[in-house]
Amino acid sequence: MSAPHTNPLDHPEVRMASAWRYISGFIASMVLMQAAFIVTLRQHPPYEQYALTIAGLALASLVSQAALFFGLDISRAQIWKSVSLVLTVPLFVLSVGLTVWMFQSLAARTMLMPATTMQPTLLQ
Repeated sequence: MSAPHTNPLDHPEVRMASAWRYISGFIASMVLMQAAFIVTLRQHPPYEQYALTIAGLALASLVSQAALFFGLDISRAQIWKSVSLVLTVPLFVLSVGLTVWMFQSLAARTMLMPATTMQPTLLQ
């Protein structure tokens, strides 16, 4: 009743890991976060361009981390990681978006001051 023992180094996830991927992922993350930090410190562009720049740098950082750290790709061995990402991202975006909407509408209904004196928020 003993289970067959296989070599764990033959497993696709173990073969995928390498020091080069982790080091290049770390360097890419540091460069993109430093670029976002510099953009935040300068604050010269208009708000819309500023927000799009920060969002683009964050998206590039997430993609580089997903590809280099987590090894997400479209290969047959990694299909379940990709499926879990495809199912998780819309839920995450929906939950964050609904939370922002809830607090935005809650603030408008519960604040005692008139709406004209309120500071513009993220959704305005």
